[in-house]
Amino acid sequence: MTKEDLVEAAYQFTGGNLKELSLNQVKRLMTVAMYVGDLCLNEIEDRGELEFVGDAPVLPYDCDYTVPTVLTR
Repeated sequence: MTKEDLVEAAYQFTGGNLKELSLNQVKRLMTVAMYVGDLCLNEIEDRGELEFVGDAPVLPYDCDYTVPTVLTR
């Protein structure tokens, strides 16, 4: 996935600019995104395709572009 593909998909998923959403709308969107991520992770595991480094699962991310967050800075 290219950065452009990722940005376009995110725009479609969020319905536009996050700055225009209320805090409750952002929290709801984050909750849905995390739920879908959990479902996808379980599906990958069920298919026997989940990779590990030591005991830690490697979360699939198919793009060279990332956004620095409080979790990665």
